[in-house]
Amino acid sequence: MEKVDNVNKATCRELLVRRMFLAIGASIVVHFLLMSVVLLITNLKITHPLQWLQNTWNVITCLRMWTCFFVFSLVVFLNGIVSSKDYMNPTSYASSRFVKFCQIFIPHNFMLGSIYIILGGALAWLHLSVEGGRFGSLVRSCEKIQGYCLVEEHYFLLLNGLWIGLYFFTNSSYLGTRILQFPIIPQSKLSQVRRGIRIIIGSTMMDALWPTMYFMIFYVVFGNYCRHLFTTPFHLSIEEEPLDHISRLLTVSIIFYAWLHAVLFVLIVQSMHLFFQAYLTQWVSFNIEKNHYGEKGNICLSDALAMDIPILQKLGYLDLINIAQKDKNRRAVLFTLSQPGGHPYNWNSIYGKCMTLLKNFCNGINAACSTQKEQEPIIKNPIPILKNSGTGKPHTYHMRSLVSPATPCSAKIEEKQVPAESFITQYLKKMKESVVNYLLSKRLISFIFAEQFESKLRHVFNEAQAVIWAADSISSLAAVSLEEDPYGIVQKDISEIIKVFLSLKQSLDKLQKLNVSIRKPVSDDRFLKQTLTGLRSAVRRSLYRIISHFRNYIDDLALSPGVADQLQPFFTYKE
Repeated sequence: MEKVDNVNKATCRELLVRRMFLAIGASIVVHFLLMSVVLLITNLKITHPLQWLQNTWNVITCLRMWTCFFVFSLVVFLNGIVSSKDYMNPTSYASSRFVKFCQIFIPHNFMLGSIYIILGGALAWLHLSVEGGRFGSLVRSCEKIQGYCLVEEHYFLLLNGLWIGLYFFTNSSYLGTRILQFPIIPQSKLSQVRRGIRIIIGSTMMDALWPTMYFMIFYVVFGNYCRHLFTTPFHLSIEEEPLDHISRLLTVSIIFYAWLHAVLFVLIVQSMHLFFQAYLTQWVSFNIEKNHYGEKGNICLSDALAMDIPILQKLGYLDLINIAQKDKNRRAVLFTLSQPGGHPYNWNSIYGKCMTLLKNFCNGINAACSTQKEQEPIIKNPIPILKNSGTGKPHTYHMRSLVSPATPCSAKIEEKQVPAESFITQYLKKMKESVVNYLLSKRLISFIFAEQFESKLRHVFNEAQAVIWAADSISSLAAVSLEEDPYGIVQKDISEIIKVFLSLKQSLDKLQKLNVSIRKPVSDDRFLKQTLTGLRSAVRRSLYRIISHFRNYIDDLALSPGVADQLQPFFTYKE
């Protein structure tokens, strides 16, 4: 079984890697088109339009252009490979500010930061080398003295390129966590890219001004040291006035090129993320039955739902919502029984994965809310549960128990075998808890080391999209089962589905009442509010969908009085 799981997981990674390579290739092609447009603009000659087009074509097709662009493409490709790990691996949880600070110094961030800096320098070198002109070379022969002189404009723009890479790496709005946003309405890759490019270009023009201004201020202050650091080892001279003088630095051409390189760098980084999103979020049709389980090229839907790769798990739930709401033929496969045997393996596997996701998400919200002082018990199980003394499985009871529950003999033996904690161990534990609580009571220590509610909630909300699809899928399948389920395999789970939905609704209502995100705004405050609103709407929508279809059969579902009372607002449409 473990070998089969490894084969299936390798097939999933193969699918994602193939899409990532396509996204990286598309990003390189887009930058080649952008560079051609830049060359067309910089070589503009209004008086000779034919010569202008001819010169631009000669620059684009020359060997120097392709050689430089090949080197630049290797850097872009390497950046795409390193960045793709952010989409493949689950997001790590940083419980406190101290943990967040420590996570900055991981090898992946050092590698990504180095590639960003190299990418910014390579971008400036590519455009300066291909466009030519006064800034096309770093060194030239001196006119007044013997030897070689530094072309400081070229040197300034190269340093500016390196600075741009460092700036946008450290800027959280561009580095940040890489979360892929699935479009609300399914769109083609071309539609997503076209819409995204318009949004990126509109914001990039202004965003590129700040790093350019910061570097110009830096060069005015430290330009003399930077210049001597480069000219001294190579014995280079300066014939013109140094560029760190404000009168020399504030020229239109230098400011324009520095700003243009910043714009192009942002377009490279953002367009690559956009292509990753367009390719990786495309719908995948998974196998429902496990007949081809483990064969290369075939991925089972239930395995995709349980995969530890977040993007693949979301693709599984995206396929499930399509099955539940659009594909009647595949729903028929989901409602079939195994032959021979007559077991609902397909439904049980899908249903089990969805319920596990919803329960884990509900527990995550409860754990996040428990960090608040005003935390109260969120979920109150309305159904009394009795442990079966023989098997230990929970059973609901609706009648008077005629025998008292007996403790199994094996449990008594285990209790006797487990030694009680010594007085010293208990004392040390209490001492440790008291010391920790005392330290966390200090504001400065609590600010650095205490667990943050917003961080915990944001980490839980990373699965919100999958939870919304799971709730909509299960409720839609339950609704259509009245007409399409010939064996009634879904009806046996309706009561459990309602209980899980109500538990999740109670947790979300409790979170809404806490209102922490509004009382204490954070950078992703809008994300938290929108996600919470979407989750509450999805749960209410799912409950309404089930109640509207099973209104006439609600007495046959054997719901407890507590659950029935909680459903009353849905019967009267007052929830």
